[in-house]
Amino acid sequence: MNALSRRSIIAAAFVFGAAPALSQPAPTRPVTLELFGLASHNWQLVIDRFQAQYPNIKIKFTKFSTDEMKQALRVGASSGKLPDLWWNWGGSLASPYNRAGYALKITPEMQKEYGITQNVTPASLDITRDGADLYGIPNKIGPFGFIYKKALFAKYNIKEPTTFAELEKAAETLKANGVTPFSIGGKFSWMTMRFFDFFLEHYAGPAGHDALLNTETPWTSDPVVKSFAKLKEWSDKGYFPKGFLNIDPSTNLPLLYNDQAAIVFDTPSLETSRIIRENMSPADYGTFPLPTDHKPLRAPGSPSQFQVNAKTPDETRQAALLFVSFAARPDIAPVTAEAVGYPSATKGILPPENLPIQRKWAEWTQGEVGFYKLTDQGLPQDVVASYFEAQDSVILGAMKPEEAAEQVQEAITRFKKRNK
Repeated sequence: MNALSRRSIIAAAFVFGAAPALSQPAPTRPVTLELFGLASHNWQLVIDRFQAQYPNIKIKFTKFSTDEMKQALRVGASSGKLPDLWWNWGGSLASPYNRAGYALKITPEMQKEYGITQNVTPASLDITRDGADLYGIPNKIGPFGFIYKKALFAKYNIKEPTTFAELEKAAETLKANGVTPFSIGGKFSWMTMRFFDFFLEHYAGPAGHDALLNTETPWTSDPVVKSFAKLKEWSDKGYFPKGFLNIDPSTNLPLLYNDQAAIVFDTPSLETSRIIRENMSPADYGTFPLPTDHKPLRAPGSPSQFQVNAKTPDETRQAALLFVSFAARPDIAPVTAEAVGYPSATKGILPPENLPIQRKWAEWTQGEVGFYKLTDQGLPQDVVASYFEAQDSVILGAMKPEEAAEQVQEAITRFKKRNK
Protein backbone atom coordinates (compact mmCIF):
# COMPACT_ATOMS: atom_id res chain seq x y z
CA MET A 1 0.00 0.00 0.00
CA ASN A 2 1.41 3.41 -0.86
CA ALA A 3 1.74 6.23 1.68
CA LEU A 4 -1.13 8.14 0.14
CA SER A 5 -3.72 5.43 0.67
CA ARG A 6 -2.30 4.59 4.12
CA ARG A 7 -2.82 8.17 5.29
CA SER A 8 -6.37 8.10 3.92
CA ILE A 9 -7.17 4.87 5.73
CA ILE A 10 -5.77 6.19 9.00
CA ALA A 11 -7.92 9.30 8.61
CA ALA A 12 -11.00 7.21 7.89
CA ALA A 13 -10.34 5.00 10.89
CA PHE A 14 -10.03 8.10 13.08
CA VAL A 15 -13.38 9.44 11.88
CA PHE A 16 -15.33 6.21 11.91
CA GLY A 17 -13.49 4.15 14.50
CA ALA A 18 -12.69 0.58 13.55
CA ALA A 19 -15.71 0.54 11.20
CA PRO A 20 -16.53 -3.13 11.75
CA ALA A 21 -18.60 -4.97 9.18
CA LEU A 22 -22.31 -4.76 9.73
CA SER A 23 -24.24 -7.93 10.50
CA GLN A 24 -25.08 -8.46 6.87
CA PRO A 25 -26.29 -11.80 5.48
CA ALA A 26 -23.38 -13.78 4.08
CA PRO A 27 -23.43 -17.13 2.26
CA THR A 28 -22.18 -20.07 4.29
CA ARG A 29 -21.19 -22.25 1.32
CA PRO A 30 -18.41 -21.51 -1.21
CA VAL A 31 -19.52 -19.00 -3.86
CA THR A 32 -17.69 -17.77 -6.96
CA LEU A 33 -18.71 -14.38 -8.36
CA GLU A 34 -18.05 -13.28 -11.91
CA LEU A 35 -17.29 -9.53 -12.08
CA PHE A 36 -16.93 -7.37 -15.21
CA GLY A 37 -15.07 -4.07 -14.85
CA LEU A 38 -12.80 -1.55 -16.54
CA ALA A 39 -9.12 -2.35 -16.98
CA SER A 40 -8.29 1.18 -15.85
CA HIS A 41 -9.73 0.45 -12.38
CA ASN A 42 -7.58 -1.54 -9.96
CA TRP A 43 -10.43 -3.42 -8.29
CA GLN A 44 -8.06 -6.23 -7.31
CA LEU A 45 -7.06 -4.09 -4.30
CA VAL A 46 -10.62 -4.27 -2.99
CA ILE A 47 -11.15 -7.88 -4.09
CA ASP A 48 -8.10 -9.05 -2.12
CA ARG A 49 -9.37 -7.45 1.09
CA PHE A 50 -12.87 -8.79 0.54
CA GLN A 51 -11.67 -12.36 -0.05
CA ALA A 52 -9.48 -12.16 3.05
CA GLN A 53 -12.54 -11.27 5.14
CA TYR A 54 -14.88 -13.69 3.34
CA PRO A 55 -12.67 -16.64 2.34
CA ASN A 56 -15.59 -18.72 1.08
CA ILE A 57 -16.35 -16.10 -1.62
CA LYS A 58 -14.08 -15.97 -4.66
CA ILE A 59 -14.28 -13.24 -7.31
CA LYS A 60 -13.30 -13.80 -10.94
CA PHE A 61 -12.53 -10.32 -12.30
CA THR A 62 -12.62 -9.82 -16.09
CA LYS A 63 -11.27 -6.48 -17.35
CA PHE A 64 -12.35 -4.52 -20.42
CA SER A 65 -11.57 -1.25 -22.15
CA THR A 66 -14.37 1.33 -22.20
CA ASP A 67 -15.83 0.29 -25.55
CA GLU A 68 -15.27 -3.41 -24.85
CA MET A 69 -17.13 -3.03 -21.56
CA LYS A 70 -20.18 -1.53 -23.24
CA GLN A 71 -20.13 -4.32 -25.83
CA ALA A 72 -19.67 -7.06 -23.22
CA LEU A 73 -22.74 -5.88 -21.32
CA ARG A 74 -24.83 -5.62 -24.47
CA VAL A 75 -23.83 -9.12 -25.59
CA GLY A 76 -24.34 -10.52 -22.10
CA ALA A 77 -27.84 -9.06 -21.88
CA SER A 78 -28.89 -10.29 -25.33
CA SER A 79 -27.50 -13.79 -24.73
CA GLY A 80 -28.71 -14.13 -21.16
CA LYS A 81 -25.12 -14.45 -19.94
CA LEU A 82 -24.49 -11.32 -17.91
CA PRO A 83 -22.02 -11.76 -15.03
CA ASP A 84 -23.11 -11.88 -11.41
CA LEU A 85 -22.14 -8.23 -10.97
CA TRP A 86 -20.64 -5.54 -13.12
CA TRP A 87 -19.26 -2.03 -12.96
CA ASN A 88 -21.26 0.58 -14.86
CA TRP A 89 -21.65 4.26 -15.57
CA GLY A 90 -24.94 6.00 -14.80
CA GLY A 91 -27.87 7.56 -16.59
CA SER A 92 -28.91 6.17 -19.96
CA LEU A 93 -25.78 3.99 -20.12
CA ALA A 94 -27.16 1.95 -17.21
CA SER A 95 -30.92 2.39 -17.61
CA PRO A 96 -31.42 -0.29 -20.32
CA TYR A 97 -30.22 -2.93 -17.84
CA ASN A 98 -32.37 -1.47 -15.07
CA ARG A 99 -35.59 -1.26 -17.04
CA ALA A 100 -35.24 -4.65 -18.72
CA GLY A 101 -34.93 -6.35 -15.34
CA TYR A 102 -31.26 -7.36 -15.65
CA ALA A 103 -29.98 -5.19 -12.78
CA LEU A 104 -31.25 -5.86 -9.28
CA LYS A 105 -33.38 -3.11 -7.74
CA ILE A 106 -31.77 -2.09 -4.46
CA THR A 107 -34.81 -1.60 -2.25
CA PRO A 108 -34.84 0.72 0.79
CA GLU A 109 -34.78 -2.41 2.96
CA MET A 110 -31.62 -3.65 1.21
CA GLN A 111 -30.04 -0.21 1.48
CA LYS A 112 -30.56 -0.28 5.24
CA GLU A 113 -29.55 -3.93 5.67
CA TYR A 114 -26.27 -3.49 3.77
CA GLY A 115 -25.40 -0.10 5.28
CA ILE A 116 -25.85 1.85 2.06
CA THR A 117 -28.03 4.58 3.54
CA GLN A 118 -25.66 4.85 6.49
CA ASN A 119 -22.44 4.97 4.45
CA VAL A 120 -23.14 6.63 1.08
CA THR A 121 -23.74 10.36 0.59
CA PRO A 122 -27.28 11.39 -0.40
CA ALA A 123 -25.98 13.28 -3.46
CA SER A 124 -24.22 10.12 -4.70
CA LEU A 125 -27.38 8.07 -4.33
CA ASP A 126 -29.45 10.76 -6.05
CA ILE A 127 -27.28 10.90 -9.20
CA THR A 128 -27.16 7.08 -9.34
CA ARG A 129 -30.93 6.57 -9.19
CA ASP A 130 -32.94 5.73 -12.29
CA GLY A 131 -36.05 7.77 -11.66
CA ALA A 132 -37.07 7.04 -8.09
CA ASP A 133 -35.32 3.66 -7.90
CA LEU A 134 -31.77 2.54 -7.17
CA TYR A 135 -30.23 -0.24 -9.26
CA GLY A 136 -26.60 0.07 -8.25
CA ILE A 137 -24.33 1.05 -5.39
CA PRO A 138 -22.07 4.04 -6.14
CA ASN A 139 -18.47 4.00 -4.99
CA LYS A 140 -17.29 7.23 -6.64
CA ILE A 141 -18.89 10.24 -8.26
CA GLY A 142 -16.88 11.88 -11.01
CA PRO A 143 -17.78 15.59 -10.95
CA PHE A 144 -16.56 18.04 -13.57
CA GLY A 145 -15.49 21.58 -12.80
CA PHE A 146 -13.22 24.40 -13.86
CA ILE A 147 -9.51 23.94 -13.12
CA TYR A 148 -7.32 26.96 -13.81
CA LYS A 149 -3.70 28.11 -13.91
CA LYS A 150 -3.20 30.28 -10.82
CA ALA A 151 -0.34 32.30 -12.33
CA LEU A 152 -2.48 33.48 -15.25
CA PHE A 153 -5.36 34.50 -13.00
CA ALA A 154 -2.92 36.43 -10.79
CA LYS A 155 -1.16 38.05 -13.75
CA TYR A 156 -4.42 39.49 -15.10
CA ASN A 157 -5.98 40.17 -11.68
CA ILE A 158 -8.78 37.64 -12.14
CA LYS A 159 -10.59 36.30 -9.09
CA GLU A 160 -12.37 32.96 -9.04
CA PRO A 161 -15.75 33.69 -10.70
CA THR A 162 -18.83 33.18 -8.56
CA THR A 163 -21.36 34.30 -11.20
CA PHE A 164 -21.86 33.55 -14.88
CA ALA A 165 -21.17 37.20 -15.74
CA GLU A 166 -17.87 37.09 -13.84
CA LEU A 167 -16.84 33.97 -15.75
CA GLU A 168 -17.55 35.67 -19.07
CA LYS A 169 -15.63 38.75 -17.91
CA ALA A 170 -12.65 36.53 -17.01
CA ALA A 171 -12.78 34.89 -20.45
CA GLU A 172 -12.92 38.31 -22.11
CA THR A 173 -9.89 39.52 -20.12
CA LEU A 174 -7.85 36.43 -20.93
CA LYS A 175 -8.66 36.58 -24.63
CA ALA A 176 -7.77 40.29 -24.78
CA ASN A 177 -4.34 39.41 -23.41
CA GLY A 178 -3.64 36.66 -25.94
CA VAL A 179 -4.56 33.73 -23.69
CA THR A 180 -7.15 31.17 -24.81
CA PRO A 181 -9.68 31.08 -21.95
CA PHE A 182 -10.62 27.40 -22.16
CA SER A 183 -8.47 24.53 -23.42
CA ILE A 184 -10.81 21.97 -24.94
CA GLY A 185 -10.54 18.97 -27.24
CA GLY A 186 -13.75 18.77 -29.24
CA LYS A 187 -13.00 15.54 -31.07
CA PHE A 188 -15.63 12.93 -30.07
CA SER A 189 -17.94 15.83 -28.99
CA TRP A 190 -18.29 14.96 -25.30
CA MET A 191 -15.88 17.57 -23.94
CA THR A 192 -17.70 20.29 -25.90
CA MET A 193 -20.95 18.93 -24.48
CA ARG A 194 -19.84 19.84 -20.95
CA PHE A 195 -20.05 23.53 -21.87
CA PHE A 196 -23.51 23.13 -23.39
CA ASP A 197 -24.64 21.30 -20.24
CA PHE A 198 -23.29 24.14 -18.10
CA PHE A 199 -25.15 26.70 -20.20
CA LEU A 200 -28.33 24.62 -19.93
CA GLU A 201 -28.04 24.52 -16.13
CA HIS A 202 -27.59 28.31 -16.19
CA TYR A 203 -30.51 29.10 -18.51
CA ALA A 204 -32.99 26.40 -17.43
CA GLY A 205 -32.13 26.11 -13.75
CA PRO A 206 -31.86 22.78 -11.91
CA ALA A 207 -35.51 21.73 -12.22
CA GLY A 208 -35.75 22.84 -15.84
CA HIS A 209 -32.49 21.10 -16.75
CA ASP A 210 -33.68 17.83 -15.23
CA ALA A 211 -37.02 18.10 -17.03
CA LEU A 212 -35.21 18.49 -20.36
CA LEU A 213 -32.99 15.46 -19.75
CA ASN A 214 -36.05 13.46 -18.72
CA THR A 215 -37.68 14.62 -22.01
CA GLU A 216 -40.59 16.08 -20.04
CA THR A 217 -39.97 19.54 -21.56
CA PRO A 218 -39.57 20.00 -25.33
CA TRP A 219 -36.04 20.61 -26.54
CA THR A 220 -37.34 23.41 -28.72
CA SER A 221 -37.73 25.49 -25.54
CA ASP A 222 -35.92 28.77 -24.98
CA PRO A 223 -33.16 27.53 -22.59
CA VAL A 224 -31.99 24.98 -25.17
CA VAL A 225 -31.87 27.54 -27.97
CA LYS A 226 -30.01 29.99 -25.72
CA SER A 227 -27.51 27.28 -24.75
CA PHE A 228 -26.73 26.40 -28.36
CA ALA A 229 -26.43 30.12 -29.14
CA LYS A 230 -24.03 30.69 -26.22
CA LEU A 231 -21.89 27.76 -27.35
CA LYS A 232 -21.63 29.30 -30.82
CA GLU A 233 -20.88 32.73 -29.31
CA TRP A 234 -18.02 31.45 -27.16
CA SER A 235 -16.57 29.57 -30.11
CA ASP A 236 -16.78 32.62 -32.39
CA LYS A 237 -15.14 34.82 -29.74
CA GLY A 238 -12.14 32.49 -29.63
CA TYR A 239 -12.74 31.29 -26.10
CA PHE A 240 -11.76 27.79 -27.31
CA PRO A 241 -8.57 26.84 -29.21
CA LYS A 242 -8.57 27.29 -32.96
CA GLY A 243 -9.80 24.12 -34.69
CA PHE A 244 -10.80 22.59 -31.35
CA LEU A 245 -13.38 20.26 -32.93
CA ASN A 246 -10.47 18.26 -34.35
CA ILE A 247 -8.38 18.27 -31.15
CA ASP A 248 -8.17 15.10 -29.06
CA PRO A 249 -9.55 15.77 -25.55
CA SER A 250 -6.58 13.99 -23.96
CA THR A 251 -4.32 16.84 -25.14
CA ASN A 252 -6.13 19.67 -23.33
CA LEU A 253 -3.66 20.24 -20.47
CA PRO A 254 -0.38 21.15 -22.27
CA LEU A 255 -1.83 24.55 -23.21
CA LEU A 256 -2.16 25.28 -19.49
CA TYR A 257 1.33 24.01 -18.79
CA ASN A 258 2.66 26.48 -21.38
CA ASP A 259 0.46 29.41 -20.26
CA GLN A 260 -1.30 29.43 -23.65
CA ALA A 261 -4.68 28.68 -22.06
CA ALA A 262 -6.03 29.29 -18.58
CA ILE A 263 -8.89 26.88 -17.78
CA VAL A 264 -9.97 23.31 -18.43
CA PHE A 265 -13.45 21.91 -17.75
CA ASP A 266 -12.53 18.49 -16.45
CA THR A 267 -12.66 15.99 -13.63
CA PRO A 268 -10.60 16.74 -10.49
CA SER A 269 -8.98 13.30 -10.77
CA LEU A 270 -6.74 14.74 -13.50
CA GLU A 271 -4.73 16.06 -10.56
CA THR A 272 -3.26 12.57 -10.16
CA SER A 273 -3.90 11.07 -13.60
CA ARG A 274 -2.35 13.99 -15.50
CA ILE A 275 -0.84 16.87 -13.50
CA ILE A 276 1.25 14.85 -11.03
CA ARG A 277 1.99 12.06 -13.50
CA GLU A 278 3.24 14.65 -15.99
CA ASN A 279 5.59 16.11 -13.36
CA MET A 280 3.61 19.27 -12.71
CA SER A 281 2.63 20.65 -9.30
CA PRO A 282 -1.02 20.66 -8.17
CA ALA A 283 -0.16 23.79 -6.16
CA ASP A 284 0.02 25.74 -9.44
CA TYR A 285 -3.66 25.07 -10.17
CA GLY A 286 -6.91 26.14 -8.57
CA THR A 287 -10.50 25.08 -9.04
CA PHE A 288 -13.97 26.52 -8.54
CA PRO A 289 -17.56 25.24 -8.80
CA LEU A 290 -19.64 26.10 -11.84
CA PRO A 291 -21.08 29.62 -11.48
CA THR A 292 -24.56 28.75 -12.70
CA ASP A 293 -26.34 31.56 -10.80
CA HIS A 294 -28.65 28.97 -9.21
CA LYS A 295 -29.19 27.29 -5.87
CA PRO A 296 -28.69 24.48 -5.19
CA LEU A 297 -25.30 24.73 -6.82
CA ARG A 298 -24.75 21.71 -9.04
CA ALA A 299 -22.00 20.24 -11.19
CA PRO A 300 -22.11 17.54 -13.86
CA GLY A 301 -21.59 14.18 -12.21
CA SER A 302 -21.11 10.66 -13.48
CA PRO A 303 -21.40 7.79 -11.00
CA SER A 304 -19.10 4.81 -10.76
CA GLN A 305 -21.39 2.04 -9.59
CA PHE A 306 -21.64 -1.71 -9.16
CA GLN A 307 -24.78 -3.47 -10.36
CA VAL A 308 -25.93 -6.93 -9.35
CA ASN A 309 -27.55 -9.42 -11.71
CA ALA A 310 -31.22 -9.75 -10.75
CA LYS A 311 -31.38 -13.29 -12.16
CA THR A 312 -28.59 -14.91 -10.11
CA PRO A 313 -29.35 -17.55 -7.44
CA ASP A 314 -30.06 -16.27 -3.93
CA GLU A 315 -26.68 -17.08 -2.35
CA THR A 316 -24.80 -15.64 -5.32
CA ARG A 317 -26.88 -12.47 -5.16
CA GLN A 318 -26.27 -12.29 -1.41
CA ALA A 319 -22.50 -12.53 -1.97
CA ALA A 320 -22.63 -9.90 -4.72
CA LEU A 321 -24.52 -7.45 -2.49
CA LEU A 322 -22.00 -8.10 0.24
CA PHE A 323 -19.14 -7.14 -2.10
CA VAL A 324 -20.70 -3.98 -3.55
CA SER A 325 -21.58 -2.72 -0.06
CA PHE A 326 -18.11 -3.71 1.18
CA ALA A 327 -16.52 -1.36 -1.40
CA ALA A 328 -18.52 1.56 0.05
CA ARG A 329 -17.76 0.86 3.72
CA PRO A 330 -15.89 3.70 5.49
CA ASP A 331 -12.95 1.45 6.40
CA ILE A 332 -12.64 0.17 2.81
CA ALA A 333 -13.59 3.33 0.87
CA PRO A 334 -10.02 4.74 0.87
CA VAL A 335 -8.86 1.51 -0.79
CA THR A 336 -11.74 1.81 -3.25
CA ALA A 337 -10.63 5.37 -3.95
CA GLU A 338 -7.13 4.10 -4.66
CA ALA A 339 -8.68 1.67 -7.15
CA VAL A 340 -11.11 4.02 -8.89
CA GLY A 341 -10.22 7.56 -7.75
CA TYR A 342 -11.80 10.38 -5.75
CA PRO A 343 -14.24 11.88 -4.83
CA SER A 344 -15.50 8.92 -2.86
CA ALA A 345 -19.23 8.27 -2.66
CA THR A 346 -18.77 7.29 0.98
CA LYS A 347 -19.53 9.83 3.69
CA GLY A 348 -16.56 11.56 5.29
CA ILE A 349 -13.85 10.13 3.02
CA LEU A 350 -11.52 12.89 1.84
CA PRO A 351 -8.28 12.82 -0.16
CA PRO A 352 -5.11 13.92 1.65
CA GLU A 353 -4.27 17.61 1.79
CA ASN A 354 -1.48 17.24 -0.78
CA LEU A 355 -4.21 16.70 -3.38
CA PRO A 356 -5.88 20.12 -3.05
CA ILE A 357 -8.04 19.96 -6.19
CA GLN A 358 -9.57 16.58 -5.38
CA ARG A 359 -9.89 17.46 -1.70
CA LYS A 360 -11.84 20.64 -2.48
CA TRP A 361 -14.22 18.75 -4.74
CA ALA A 362 -14.64 15.98 -2.19
CA GLU A 363 -15.55 18.58 0.44
CA TRP A 364 -17.96 20.35 -1.91
CA THR A 365 -19.71 17.18 -3.07
CA GLN A 366 -20.01 15.91 0.51
CA GLY A 367 -21.76 19.18 1.30
CA GLU A 368 -23.38 21.95 -0.69
CA VAL A 369 -22.69 20.92 -4.30
CA GLY A 370 -25.13 18.52 -5.93
CA PHE A 371 -25.07 16.89 -9.35
CA TYR A 372 -26.78 16.98 -12.71
CA LYS A 373 -26.45 14.33 -15.38
CA LEU A 374 -24.35 14.85 -18.47
CA THR A 375 -26.44 15.07 -21.63
CA ASP A 376 -24.94 11.86 -23.05
CA GLN A 377 -26.05 10.02 -19.90
CA GLY A 378 -29.31 11.89 -19.34
CA LEU A 379 -30.82 11.59 -22.81
CA PRO A 380 -31.64 8.16 -24.27
CA GLN A 381 -28.61 6.73 -26.07
CA ASP A 382 -30.60 6.61 -29.33
CA VAL A 383 -30.88 10.42 -29.13
CA VAL A 384 -27.28 11.24 -28.17
CA ALA A 385 -25.87 10.93 -31.70
CA SER A 386 -28.42 13.45 -32.97
CA TYR A 387 -27.49 15.78 -30.12
CA PHE A 388 -23.75 15.56 -30.90
CA GLU A 389 -24.39 16.23 -34.58
CA ALA A 390 -26.54 19.26 -33.74
CA GLN A 391 -24.00 20.62 -31.25
CA ASP A 392 -21.06 20.46 -33.66
CA SER A 393 -23.16 21.74 -36.56
CA VAL A 394 -24.04 24.88 -34.59
CA ILE A 395 -20.37 25.56 -33.90
CA LEU A 396 -19.50 25.08 -37.58
CA GLY A 397 -22.33 27.38 -38.66
CA ALA A 398 -24.14 24.58 -40.50
CA MET A 399 -27.19 24.87 -38.22
CA LYS A 400 -28.86 27.71 -36.39
CA PRO A 401 -29.49 27.18 -32.66
CA GLU A 402 -33.23 26.82 -33.33
CA GLU A 403 -32.57 24.15 -35.97
CA ALA A 404 -30.28 22.24 -33.63
CA ALA A 405 -32.91 22.27 -30.90
CA GLU A 406 -35.51 21.02 -33.38
CA GLN A 407 -33.23 18.17 -34.52
CA VAL A 408 -32.78 16.92 -30.97
CA GLN A 409 -36.53 17.13 -30.31
CA GLU A 410 -37.27 15.17 -33.50
CA ALA A 411 -34.88 12.44 -32.34
CA ILE A 412 -36.64 12.34 -28.96
CA THR A 413 -40.03 12.06 -30.67
CA ARG A 414 -38.81 9.17 -32.84
CA PHE A 415 -37.39 7.42 -29.78
CA LYS A 416 -40.66 7.73 -27.87
CA LYS A 417 -42.67 6.36 -30.81
CA ARG A 418 -40.37 3.32 -31.05
CA ASN A 419 -40.59 2.68 -27.33
CA LYS A 420 -44.30 3.08 -26.64
